[in-house]
Amino acid sequence: MSDMSEIPIYSGRPMEITDLLDYEQAIDEVPSGAKVVTIEEARLSLISARKLLIELQSISDNAADLTEELDIILESYDSNHDHVSELADYLASMIQSWHGVVEKLEKTGAKMACLDPGRLEWYGVVDGQLVLYSWSQGEEDIEWYHGVNSSFLSRKPLIEA
Repeated sequence: MSDMSEIPIYSGRPMEITDLLDYEQAIDEVPSGAKVVTIEEARLSLISARKLLIELQSISDNAADLTEELDIILESYDSNHDHVSELADYLASMIQSWHGVVEKLEKTGAKMACLDPGRLEWYGVVDGQLVLYSWSQGEEDIEWYHGVNSSFLSRKPLIEA
């Protein structure tokens, strides 16, 4: 590039993974099993990812209620009592369900950033940098992103060319 007019200028524009400025370093920042998606792929997965987030919130609420109940019951019964064992087994099955739902969520390309309030993130590329596309419950679409080493509070708007 000999002329400054040939240098691409970006301003929050989503890009493809091949547009990463430092591909090797950026890919090292992506956790094992996670994938980098385009904004279109993230948006396509939002409906199913949102449903899975709601399912995780429900499991979490039920597990919290069950844990409270178990604490109360343990005040009256021995830990070997049949009812205590039943509740503990049920709690264990909830944990297995949780892991299954998280696995499904990760297959969409999304990851849970926060349970309450519900927030989802997807690894993506903006301005040649690895970022996290960011969505929060109550928002209609994925319209924000932030750096992988920054937080939700530093979100910036996605500007599409």
